[in-house]
Amino acid sequence: MTCFKRHALFAVAGGSCALLCMPAAHAVTHVFFNASQTMAVVSSNMTDVTILSSGYLFTYSQDGYFTGGLGGGPIGRFFSVLWPDGVQAQACTEGPLIGTGANIAIKRADRQLFDLQSFTGRILLNTAGAGGAFEIMPQLNGNDAFNNPLQYDCTGYAGWSFPYTTALVGYDTYAIHMWGDFALTQLTLEDASLPPVLQLSLTSSNDVRLQWPSNADGYTLEQNSSLNPTNWVAVTNSLTVVGTNSQVTLPKQNAKEFFRLFLP
Repeated sequence: MTCFKRHALFAVAGGSCALLCMPAAHAVTHVFFNASQTMAVVSSNMTDVTILSSGYLFTYSQDGYFTGGLGGGPIGRFFSVLWPDGVQAQACTEGPLIGTGANIAIKRADRQLFDLQSFTGRILLNTAGAGGAFEIMPQLNGNDAFNNPLQYDCTGYAGWSFPYTTALVGYDTYAIHMWGDFALTQLTLEDASLPPVLQLSLTSSNDVRLQWPSNADGYTLEQNSSLNPTNWVAVTNSLTVVGTNSQVTLPKQNAKEFFRLFLP
């Protein structure tokens, strides 16, 4: 659930440009996972998959080199957790990453800071004999926040769930590890950054130029002839990157137009 949609609104009328609305900074809470949340695959290979949902990137390990076992996977893989029920990480049993365990990394698509308020992990194999723990390492600018990861016990049997309140604040990545297969089935994430600023200007040929930061991943430029909340459509004109900005140029219309950057 996304509790606050981030966007910037501009209007064009005649030859003038007027800023109509800029949202203030809000605490934006995202509660994963539920059936209304969509996701898109960003990348996929033999050892990991990255998906995007609600402005967050989830990169999770997969055992793509393994080809034997029961049911198309290693013996002992009793459960699978598929979107939108959660994200599942597999420990690599073959290939170059063997022995690295199962891993999930969470970050915002715009690379800004966010908080990990709580999570529920579900173990997908038995850990009762050897013991197990979810190991979480917060990271900032590519550096680990602590000398050792934080430990959250998950000793039990395949299918057991372990809820934890973590209240980790102000990092750009949370790397979660376990020696065997596991899934995240609940997450509460919170961020408090401003949305990207949408800039509007007129070119020398009296066209409308729209610019916004090119690192604003996940945002879509939309337009509307009014502020009716149901009539927004994506702008399909060609997008170019100029310096650090994405840019779209449109013919100026005589009628009033509204534009926004929208994060689903």
